[in-house]
Amino acid sequence: MRAMLSVVIPTRDRREVLLETLRALQAQRLPSEGAEVIVVDNGSRDGTPEAVRELAGGAAIPLQLVDEPEPGPARARNAGVAAATGELILFLGDDTAPAEPDLLVRHAELHRADPDPRHAVQGRATWTPRREVTDFMEWLERTGLQFKFDQLSPGPVDPVGAFVTAHVSLKRRLFEQAGRFDTRFPWAALEDVELALRLEQIGMVLDYRPELLVLHDHPTTPAAALGRWNRIGRSAALLFQIHPDWDRPGLDRPDDWRWRLLEWSYPLWSTGARLRLPRGARERIWRFAYLSAYARGYHEGAPTCPGSEPAGRPEGVR
Repeated sequence: MRAMLSVVIPTRDRREVLLETLRALQAQRLPSEGAEVIVVDNGSRDGTPEAVRELAGGAAIPLQLVDEPEPGPARARNAGVAAATGELILFLGDDTAPAEPDLLVRHAELHRADPDPRHAVQGRATWTPRREVTDFMEWLERTGLQFKFDQLSPGPVDPVGAFVTAHVSLKRRLFEQAGRFDTRFPWAALEDVELALRLEQIGMVLDYRPELLVLHDHPTTPAAALGRWNRIGRSAALLFQIHPDWDRPGLDRPDDWRWRLLEWSYPLWSTGARLRLPRGARERIWRFAYLSAYARGYHEGAPTCPGSEPAGRPEGVR
């Protein structure tokens, strides 16, 4: 299989970190089939579109800016794939810069070696060494609450548990066959999990390659994480509406009395998560803070996105 690679990156108000990622991409060696970069601006007000256009003027790899004013990474990625010309799609985050100059070449080579249209490649992401990695950030990565890469072994992995759009490549045909991202998900929270389930239904084989590495430039704190965990809970409520028979481990329905207790104790755990305590105590509190924020978001209910429509049903699946 010889097909051009299209890198699709959604972004909103992340100009500086996006530019670092784009500069790292411009330093990449090109696959023999060629490559392009599609940046989808999702309503930035920090000068991102102007900065991307300026960089595109002297880009070694073709760089295209797509405007998608309706919010949400699901919408943005769909718009990016629609604008792409490649038959291979590499999804990256605006904050996941390639660690080595051969990332694009390696993705293209792996797809060429396995032309099965169901074959996809999951790369790894880790915190960038350019910034301090706090104890909290290290804990997030170690426990799989940021990404689950530390829990994976190289080779075929469970698509639903491992598919992460911060660094994954697949054939464009497979993405379209699955029905694209569901735009009812307004945040970067479980929209990739929901797509992964549909990809699994049509036979995707996800090949985890930890040697393919990107550096995640997104420092976070317990206070910021509480909001993300709440959004994951609300997105879970939507996911369970879409897939009422959901029974996958790792994403529970917080319905029984223990979850209700965690939800009601949210003020306690959210306050505790900000305290400077011995490491063991902090990590236990962080865990309970995550669970309570997740339960609270779930019971707040699924998000509503006016104008959004369900993703298409995977071809061949009824």
